[in-house]
Amino acid sequence: MSLSISQRELEVLEAQVMSAFQSGHDTSLEIMGYGESSVVLKLETDRGTFACKRLPTFPDQDRFNSYRRQFTEYLQRLKGAGLKVVDSDMRSLTLPSGEVAAYCVQRALPAGRLCSTLLQSEDENWARQFFVRFLDAVDCVVAPTLGFDAQASNWFYINDDLLYLDVTTPFMRDAHGGELLDVRLFVNSLPWIVRHPIRLSMTKRILDKYYSTRGVILDFLGNLHKESLGDLVPLLLKDANARLSQPISRQEVARYYTCDAITWKVLQGLRRADRLWQHNIRRRPYRYLLPPS
Repeated sequence: MSLSISQRELEVLEAQVMSAFQSGHDTSLEIMGYGESSVVLKLETDRGTFACKRLPTFPDQDRFNSYRRQFTEYLQRLKGAGLKVVDSDMRSLTLPSGEVAAYCVQRALPAGRLCSTLLQSEDENWARQFFVRFLDAVDCVVAPTLGFDAQASNWFYINDDLLYLDVTTPFMRDAHGGELLDVRLFVNSLPWIVRHPIRLSMTKRILDKYYSTRGVILDFLGNLHKESLGDLVPLLLKDANARLSQPISRQEVARYYTCDAITWKVLQGLRRADRLWQHNIRRRPYRYLLPPS
């Protein structure tokens, strides 16, 4: 069974996305989830169901080629660190404008095996067993030059394997701590007038946590509140703090979640304002799909 989709299927899907950009309505698309500046679309084929993550549009082929090299290296480094990663295929097509539309294509996995879902349905013993395996994975992966976004919704648990899902943001730094990620690509979903200030003032603070064992664990625990799983935080803190030289408190987790939620709300508000401006004033398509209010 083929891992990926045909070029024709990709073209049809992209035409639907472009139509949604033009109309401002995404009802013709089957949306599985939203990222910071991306959207995951379901695609049914005669070979099965695929999850197709549509990335921000690349301005030209060179920028896409550079990103694809980073994507490939990131997958290799994650696997080399011992992480089991969902099979992923980077696909692209060139638009009439010369821009490049790119998709990360993965075979759709059973939604009920997503770890954020399992933490809702399984007992505390399962939660602790999962969390110990999660902590082992964090210990293997996180380094000053390699990081990842390890929140519960980025893991699947299938056939006793813990599989990592979110590979489209290559968290890699050089030996001097410089970000290899093309940050500009991911802040372009914000109104142009705030892109540069936000990139300069917020990027390092936002990204630093992904390169720190403590930061990754804190982010995981904070995001449990987003998944309505805050009751698990006291239980899991015991195992987390056993591995940390600087313990995390319940109060710190709550503060972290509150700050993160406010940041997300502000950024989404800026994007929605920009969408209104583009559609209603400039009469231009808005080239991102935003989650419902």
